[in-house]
Amino acid sequence: MPPLAVKTTLVVGIDFGTTFSGVSWLTCKTGSSPSQPEVISLWETSADNRKDNSDSKKVPSKMYYAQSGEILWGFKIPAGAEAIEWFKLLLPSNEDLQGHLHGSSHLQDAKRLLRKLNKTAVQLVSEYLKILWNYSLEQIRNAKGESLIDNMPFHVVLSVPAIWTDYARGRMLEAATLAGIFADRGQYVAKTTFSFISEPEAAAIATMPDLGGREDLQVGDSFVVVDAGGGTVDVISYKINTLEPLSVSECVEGEGALCGGTYLDKEFESFLKMSIGEFSWAKMNRSDVRKMMNNEWEHGIKAAFKGDLDYYTVDLPSRAQREPLQFSSGDIQPVFDKIVSQIGVLVKKQMSAIKTRTSRFPKLVILVGGFGRSPYILKHLREILDSRVAVLQARGDKPWTAICRGAALSGAAELGSTNSDSPLRVQSRIARSNYGWEYITPFVEGVHDPRDKYWGSVQKEWMAKGQMQWVIKRGEDISLKDPKTYEYVYDFELNSRGYQHPVLTISTCNDPNPPSRKQGNVRDVARISYQTTIPVENMQRKRNQDNEYYRSWGHGRKVVVSGSSFDIFLIADGKEEKLDKILVNVN
Repeated sequence: MPPLAVKTTLVVGIDFGTTFSGVSWLTCKTGSSPSQPEVISLWETSADNRKDNSDSKKVPSKMYYAQSGEILWGFKIPAGAEAIEWFKLLLPSNEDLQGHLHGSSHLQDAKRLLRKLNKTAVQLVSEYLKILWNYSLEQIRNAKGESLIDNMPFHVVLSVPAIWTDYARGRMLEAATLAGIFADRGQYVAKTTFSFISEPEAAAIATMPDLGGREDLQVGDSFVVVDAGGGTVDVISYKINTLEPLSVSECVEGEGALCGGTYLDKEFESFLKMSIGEFSWAKMNRSDVRKMMNNEWEHGIKAAFKGDLDYYTVDLPSRAQREPLQFSSGDIQPVFDKIVSQIGVLVKKQMSAIKTRTSRFPKLVILVGGFGRSPYILKHLREILDSRVAVLQARGDKPWTAICRGAALSGAAELGSTNSDSPLRVQSRIARSNYGWEYITPFVEGVHDPRDKYWGSVQKEWMAKGQMQWVIKRGEDISLKDPKTYEYVYDFELNSRGYQHPVLTISTCNDPNPPSRKQGNVRDVARISYQTTIPVENMQRKRNQDNEYYRSWGHGRKVVVSGSSFDIFLIADGKEEKLDKILVNVN
């Protein structure tokens, strides 16, 4: 029998990271303040991982396929087992990965195991997400009660790197679908809804409540959020519109790069190999190296290094047949500088863009993310940035869990579960890509590319195909766009009959100045099939240049921006019909 009417929604924020993943959740009712996000922190753990787990707020993003067929994941994987990791970075295509990453041993191991398992990257990610999702739901049911949760509609927010393209987001959505996150839950429970949010925006949403009482922030001031994770480092900036309630708008287009904590790991491993020597290094197997990197680096030098004068000892596996190595901070600092300097360049470039846009520097730079907890990053930024800019780094797990907590809070805001007590309202967003569609128009010599020229058998004139109409431009504040209608004409042979079914293909391009024709980096992201509002025989009759009749159907496509998406409406013959909603890649 159907349950009682349910007005409460379970919102789940998923931060699927390169090295660690986090899940937070909250329940909310429309028109009221959401509860504060809870973070899953009790994970299945093997006996030799209990010390490292200790109620961790995140779980390792790795899996181990045992010979028995069982899939072990996260902290459940025994130390030294050949687990597959870094597989998040397999979702983007090779050409979208930075050059130095191609030689990464972690990534090469992931690709090798992917081939061995005979799986695609999407399948691999889906298997991890399935385990993560099912386990998280189990913990949420334990906390709130199975009956209550199972009768609630779900809204899931997936965080993705800001530098990801639309196709990478599409692969992430496909993996989440295969994982069963959007599975049908029965006729009496509403369909699970979802949205994407960029990782730095989610981090900003989680961080801003802590800044609410600062007296040094005024309307018009700006701040930068630096989300330093395992794979990517993203920077995003906001300008304060109002203080009570706090509302912000994106200041300039954000940027990102693949210079997260895993790249620092790679640099240290290379440094260690050089220090030990090829002969001793060859005596160790991959299990030895993994254990050494985990004990001596991940839970030792990496987290503690500040750049101050100090000495560090690295114990080597017995197979290396070497005494422990000792390094000074001067030995270690170049390893950090190679990666951390890239973060500094990103932040300084963002600040320069803010200065150009607003005529002043931002007031704050806020560090979040697992790698964002590094004391050396804090020190480096404070050294290279203007002294009037405060660089903030919260203690504890807050920076590490900012993305999953912010994802859940943004989901509550999407559902309208906010009031004046809402922690953050992002009033405007800047498009990271161009969006539009192709169209056909009469060919004009000197204007259109000769490659697009073809003979229109209906119109009896030369036409230009594949011309691009860009309705969203990269770098523009999409919240400021008013609804706009674009007029088009479809022509049909006079003897055609019935309703027609055109297909509108939505394309995207990341170029700052997108081409006027479909070429180069223009990629398709959606196909929308629709029906003409009237049959061909009722369309307007026209004459072509040979004085022959044909049918012509004039119609408009109205674009209405809402949040981080835009709706497309068909307007024709006195009717207006919504065709589809297209997600916009924003910072």
